[in-house]
Amino acid sequence: MELINLSDEEQGVVVRILRGGKFGEQPEYDFLEAEIIVSSHFAQGRLDLSISGYDLEVWRALLVSLSSGRSVTWLESGRSPRLIVNPEGDSGCAEISVYDAPVSQIEVTVPVSIDANWISRHRSKLDAIEREFPLI
Repeated sequence: MELINLSDEEQGVVVRILRGGKFGEQPEYDFLEAEIIVSSHFAQGRLDLSISGYDLEVWRALLVSLSSGRSVTWLESGRSPRLIVNPEGDSGCAEISVYDAPVSQIEVTVPVSIDANWISRHRSKLDAIEREFPLI
């Protein structure tokens, strides 16, 4: 199930939720196991990711900032890869960067043509994730 899909016909970045994770027997999940996938003709990569309820709340708030045309950084804790979204990059289109801060320290930036409805589509994706995987 996708949380984020910032892609065009040539390249993009996807954050896919793989499953919910629990530490105990409660019905809610403690975290989500996910992956970040970068694909382009030049570079391809995949990183594992754990997402908390707090991370989802931050992503919802960042979607508001993105709707105003501002660049945002998601997952800044240093415990996981970082995602940087610039809706109006130097390349003339959106630029999505993935920075693997805790392990390789490699950063990849992918320019992507995104449609006008991408913010509302991502709010819907977030709502669907929260319904499917209720977090503590």
